[in-house]
Amino acid sequence: METKELRLRLIKDFGKFIKDDSKLEILESVFDAINHDEKESLVPDSHYDLVAEEREKYLSQENEASSWEEVEQRLNAKYGFQN
Repeated sequence: METKELRLRLIKDFGKFIKDDSKLEILESVFDAINHDEKESLVPDSHYDLVAEEREKYLSQENEASSWEEVEQRLNAKYGFQN
């Protein structure tokens, strides 16, 4: 959809929304979220870096991986869990 068509559609839809107070409140929340700066993540960048490194190792098959079934069998054997 072209920008002009999208703009006209949004204007038309906003006309419908402003007749419903609950939808107006939702729109206000959306606009607030768009206008606020992103908050700093509580997760340090070093964690994201570690996840990216481990993912690369997994994708390059540098790390050995097990299927869920294999893990489940090892846990059952080690701890005596039964289905």
